[in-house]
Amino acid sequence: METIYRTQVFGKATGRANNYRIPSVITTKHGTIVACADERFFSAADFPNRIDKVVRRSEDGGKTWQKQIAAVEEVGESKNHGSLAIDPALLYDEEQDKIFMLYSHTPTNIGILTAKRGTGFTAAGNKIVSVNGKAGYIDGNGKVFAGKKPTAYTVNERGDVFEDGREIGNMYIKNCPVCEFETFFLYICESTDDGRTWSKPVCLNEQVKEKWMSFLGTCPGIGIKIKRGKYAGRLVFPVYFNSQGMFIVPILSLSACVIYSDDGGRTWKRGKSPNDGRKKHGIRLSSRFVADWNNITESQVIELPDGTLRMFMRNHSLKRLVAMAESTDGGETWHNYRHNEYLPQPICQVSVLNADYNGREVTLVCNAADKQKRINGIVRLSYDYGETFVSSMPVKQPEEDNGFVYSCMTQAKNGDIVLLYEGSTMHETIESIVFPVSALENYKNGKTE
Repeated sequence: METIYRTQVFGKATGRANNYRIPSVITTKHGTIVACADERFFSAADFPNRIDKVVRRSEDGGKTWQKQIAAVEEVGESKNHGSLAIDPALLYDEEQDKIFMLYSHTPTNIGILTAKRGTGFTAAGNKIVSVNGKAGYIDGNGKVFAGKKPTAYTVNERGDVFEDGREIGNMYIKNCPVCEFETFFLYICESTDDGRTWSKPVCLNEQVKEKWMSFLGTCPGIGIKIKRGKYAGRLVFPVYFNSQGMFIVPILSLSACVIYSDDGGRTWKRGKSPNDGRKKHGIRLSSRFVADWNNITESQVIELPDGTLRMFMRNHSLKRLVAMAESTDGGETWHNYRHNEYLPQPICQVSVLNADYNGREVTLVCNAADKQKRINGIVRLSYDYGETFVSSMPVKQPEEDNGFVYSCMTQAKNGDIVLLYEGSTMHETIESIVFPVSALENYKNGKTE
């Protein structure tokens, strides 16, 4: 019988909140497992809320975990007066020995349905704010301008607002005279000490967000570094965004793509979406004007042996199957969009991982394998990079509640798979299961043989 370990990674006992969502997990070359999640303070909802980014580390392959730390702290003392750092994705670059954390930020009460179009920055690179309800900006020294006129307000790096040197509020909270522009901001931060500490976050909106977008968000899970082919060394994070819109609710018309960096994470570009140029009913689609029934949203990417990228996509098709597409130019464009008949999904995130198994590269895919409800968490083993599957195994034990939502996987240094998952739609905890690939390969008739 294979040895399988189960433990709780995030929950009320580990931190400061009642709700934890959106697991992300990677392994460093030192053998450390680094896990990240949303710490949701006032409810399980995306918004309104306050959401921080929290991290735990494991130095024994995911069996035990060190004390939780806050990697990104937002502000707010109540549900309707809090800012968000939502939906993490980690990426580990072994060459730099650096962990990247990508996430989305919004000010109070701003979510996908209420965000405004724009990058949140002026053409000169100054952060846009409202000043007592009027348009303004913050210059590079933290000085606040209303129109082009200087005011008595200044803002520090945390968003705290001062009037003539006296602190009067925070620009992320709506009851302040100086308020951040009401849109989505894509942020990235780094750790160079194995996940113990994290850098000041940097906003990527000016590099990767279009003025017609109100929403640009992280795809929960992980990013990858391309290892083979022409684009070897490129860092890739899946993201998704809303269309400009031709329809009644354009904000809900969504497309996935990737952002990528060829200089070790210093600068980033955004590629096209699988929705760009694909044909449906004889019509060639565009992500800028796509309709909501063509939504492709939270996605994950793996690399094939020749450096081709394969994307696995949550989508709104009535087929209720995970969608797939390929890129031969490092994520800049995509082709061969189709649905995988072996991967049912209830419009929910899917996690995907390439792993080594006895010297062979295999692919693991995990999701809520049901077409109607977020239940039935299944992890599957593939020898052809997620096209077909040779075996599958339930994530949870038979006596447990069948709920299953988001998940993420990494391979520990000893070869075991560490799988973090949300095991309930109550979103109170994030659990983990640690198992060898052989346990998945040999799973038959309700047990590992």
